[in-house]
Amino acid sequence: GKQWYQRRVRGTAAGFASAVGSRWVMRLPLLWKPQLHFLTTGIGYGVGVYCSKTEDRYYDWINRMYEVPESAPLWMQRKMKARIDHVDLLNKIAEEVPKDQDVLPFWERRLAAASQ
Repeated sequence: GKQWYQRRVRGTAAGFASAVGSRWVMRLPLLWKPQLHFLTTGIGYGVGVYCSKTEDRYYDWINRMYEVPESAPLWMQRKMKARIDHVDLLNKIAEEVPKDQDVLPFWERRLAAASQ
């Protein structure tokens, strides 16, 4: 109909920010670009260290949640250990995948192909 020439790509906030940011980077003097690179690398490194420390704290918390308290009476310790073993067994069963359905990550596949 009449509307065929009025089709246009709708601008999004992300696209606008990307365009403005790339223009700002292109207009930077050449001497500032290494400093910008080091700044962004440092920020990424800091975020990675913070995330890995958060992950370590999470695993410590999970292990503390799942450990059987020594101060509990013996029958309660036995019951908790039996439940934890049951859950471990269920997880092992859920992790077992037939070999034809097994999906390896990319680099694991590459390493397996290279070692054969």
